[in-house]
Amino acid sequence: MNDVDYTAKGGSSRPQEGRSQAVQDSIDGLNSHEFNKMNRILEEHYDKTQKTILDKPFGEVINNTINFFGHSFDSYSEKLIEAETILRLQSKDNSWVTSLQKYTMALILFIRDDENIIYLGILMIILSVLICFFNISRGYENTESSGKS
Repeated sequence: MNDVDYTAKGGSSRPQEGRSQAVQDSIDGLNSHEFNKMNRILEEHYDKTQKTILDKPFGEVINNTINFFGHSFDSYSEKLIEAETILRLQSKDNSWVTSLQKYTMALILFIRDDENIIYLGILMIILSVLICFFNISRGYENTESSGKS
């Protein structure tokens, strides 16, 4: 196997060494004020904590959930157009498989957007609780009627 000698071309023996030397030279060229400012910006960026749903007040979460429910159809329609555009580039046939791919891709794009997954989960929890209460009430009526016969 032939080894290439990078040192003959003015570079180091490995390309990574040359790149790290360029970074080191640019850091050495900064004065102390610029270096401290760069470190402070980097520290602020990495120390910044993202706000989660648990950090928000309950009223804001409920308000955002209601707004999500009201505006989700418009957002899904936009993602459906985006999915059509993406799939149009990939295939030209109009079979049911392509249609399934289009709607699945639109759903995935919709869920990935902003905090939609969180509010969709909250709506599913509320729906499951309602279905559970409905099921319990129907089950109670059936046991009551069978006991009277």
